[in-house]
Amino acid sequence: MRKLYWIAALLFVHTSLKSQIITGEIFGILQQAQVTLYENPNYNGAFKTLAPGSYVLTDFNDVASSIKVPAGLVAYIYDHASPEKGFGISVDLLEDVPNLNVYDFNDRVSYVTVFASTKDDKYVWARNAMVNGQFVPGHWERKRATPVSYGTVGVVSPPIEGPLPSGPTVLSVNGPNTVINTLGVQSAEGRLKWDFAKNTQLGMVGNDYTGIEEIGSAAVERASNNVAIPDFFNFWYPQKQKNDHRSVVYFKRTLVGTITEVGQFIHSGTFEDFDVNIHIRPDPPYQYMITDGHKPEYTNLMKTQHYGSLGYSGSSGCPTHFETVEAEISDKRSPSSGYKSRIVQMNESRVGQKIAVYGPWIWDEGHCCHPEIHPAEQAWWTEQEGNNRKFHMAVFCDASRRFFWRSQMDDGTKLKPWAEPPIKGMFAIAFEYLIPAKAAMTGYHNIKYEVSTLEHHNVIEYPNADQTYNLVYNGNNIVSFVPHNNAFKVSFEHVGISPEDRNKIRGFLVIETSVGLLTQIATSVPIPGSPIDFKLPMGSSPAQAPVILESKFFKKEAGHYYFTVTESVTGGVGGIRDRPIIRVIGQ
Repeated sequence: MRKLYWIAALLFVHTSLKSQIITGEIFGILQQAQVTLYENPNYNGAFKTLAPGSYVLTDFNDVASSIKVPAGLVAYIYDHASPEKGFGISVDLLEDVPNLNVYDFNDRVSYVTVFASTKDDKYVWARNAMVNGQFVPGHWERKRATPVSYGTVGVVSPPIEGPLPSGPTVLSVNGPNTVINTLGVQSAEGRLKWDFAKNTQLGMVGNDYTGIEEIGSAAVERASNNVAIPDFFNFWYPQKQKNDHRSVVYFKRTLVGTITEVGQFIHSGTFEDFDVNIHIRPDPPYQYMITDGHKPEYTNLMKTQHYGSLGYSGSSGCPTHFETVEAEISDKRSPSSGYKSRIVQMNESRVGQKIAVYGPWIWDEGHCCHPEIHPAEQAWWTEQEGNNRKFHMAVFCDASRRFFWRSQMDDGTKLKPWAEPPIKGMFAIAFEYLIPAKAAMTGYHNIKYEVSTLEHHNVIEYPNADQTYNLVYNGNNIVSFVPHNNAFKVSFEHVGISPEDRNKIRGFLVIETSVGLLTQIATSVPIPGSPIDFKLPMGSSPAQAPVILESKFFKKEAGHYYFTVTESVTGGVGGIRDRPIIRVIGQ
């Protein structure tokens, strides 16, 4: 019995070794076998042989028209190549193909992987297949007693995504055209700005697109227009967030929220006021403007005002808490004559809808310390018009002239006056472009942004700026801006592949316009109480003049610009997948 056991064991070892030897021989034979690509159909013309391995066809790219695949090998061909892998459409071939055009692969093979069709004598390659109308990619299967047939012809795969580029986007600017030379993934900074614009700011970023604008800690005084009342009362104070230990804490800010009330104040005489007031309930990211702001307070300044008022009842009229932030824009034209500010006209019917404003975040000591964006220097909102999207935009240089001069600022750090002209209005519009799947056949679409001017006063013009500005990709204008005037500087920034969908290009269309005029009217002004003149060369900054002489050297004028930018899609043909899609941003 023991003898039989040893005989059986020896037979098993012999058979196993023989199997390994045979398998090794087959593997060696397959290693010697080679796939051959031919330049022309029917295995003619120049050729290239490939042993098992993976190949980027640098010297035979988009050349092959036929292929020979020895039995026992698989040739997996792709129409695009990266250093690491093939991508695009692909097909795994287990047989000779006299004309690759049957797979739409004539002159388009860029990457090839060659390997044995069996592995470890346990697995066999199951080629690409269509099963119940669904594509099943090639894969390894365990050998079966009855092999499963996956067909005798190859099945072309849907496009396989290629690797994302590792480098940044490279743009070149040639006049009004910005060309994407290299398309990389959108930068981390660009993605943060883009997501913030989309999720919290109605699809765009205002003047803080390039960073914060410091305003200093000085308060602003208010002229009384009454000889019996001094002009040195501090009315408006900059606010900062609690526990903010940054080096810059007083700066202009964006507020986004829901309109609760719109009106224009009418008060002539003492403390004359024709300000437009837009009451805004802040969205959650901007609630800090109430929670971190000054609490309601019946101030000494208010008491002084009230005690001198006829019919004063002794009540402060201050709320127990604030629910809104006021955006104030001074027009200086009295509504008592029937005049209504354009910003009122455009928003009095929009109560309950969203708006964004930008300017100094302050509290008003003459108004229960209410939080305000004052003076507001930008406003924007959006609406849908059929298939188009319309951006309403406005830039203001405050017409009250209360924020023009350093002499109007008291205590603290006096920097540039809050509304010194010219006031810049930068609007960075977040766009998203879907690259057409069949661009070569259908052509690229174009996202067009077109300006319509509604009202303007003292808008700065730039020479030769009235051109169509294009973002160009693969020779196609994919995003265009049409200003119809000379009022804008234009650029395309933070352009790159969307981190969420490699078929989409994201970025910003950045437009900048400026309103209000600053003119130097003197180069020499007498110093009060002195025989000496103070001299200031032409082209100087107001900050270079002594505070008490600033208004002698410079003339400052208010301005504003109301305009719309309509976003539409033009050009191209084909189905939905082949059309660039504008995502509705910020709604």
